[in-house]
Amino acid sequence: AGEARTQNYYHYGDYEVSMKPSANAGTASTFFVCTGPYDTKFVLDENGNYVLDENGQRKTVANAHDEIDIEFLGKDTTHVQFNFFVDGKGGNEYMYDLGFDASQAFHTYGFRWAEDSITWFVDGKPVYKVTTDASVTTGENLKHVEKLPSTPGRMLTNYWCGNERAWGWMGEY
Repeated sequence: AGEARTQNYYHYGDYEVSMKPSANAGTASTFFVCTGPYDTKFVLDENGNYVLDENGQRKTVANAHDEIDIEFLGKDTTHVQFNFFVDGKGGNEYMYDLGFDASQAFHTYGFRWAEDSITWFVDGKPVYKVTTDASVTTGENLKHVEKLPSTPGRMLTNYWCGNERAWGWMGEY
């Protein structure tokens, strides 16, 4: 397994990667933005000053688990899985049929993260969108949701293999 992650945190914007995922069952090749309780941020007062704890140290609070994913399961690289988490709640997986085997050549995958929507792209073409805006009624592969990620996170790309608990999802390694 291997992973690269940014030190900085990123928020709404456009993100993309050129990648050729691995075609090995039991593995995942991913690109995502993520934060969670393992990341902390400083608490600021109404004037933007650091709040200190009883020991005079800068007070911190844990981030919510927010995440936006592009995931390739090595057992079938003709599909890409898009997903997101809001405050630790997932269950938003969507499998998109690429119409080609992604493991055969580099392609560009990305997402546009806005306050009211996330749109995923393949080779510059929008292929799936989730939105909280009920007035949006047209578009390919459109889904309305109640809440979207809103906490800035680190950008990550990784490659990993699963264990017995993940074999039903990603195949046996």
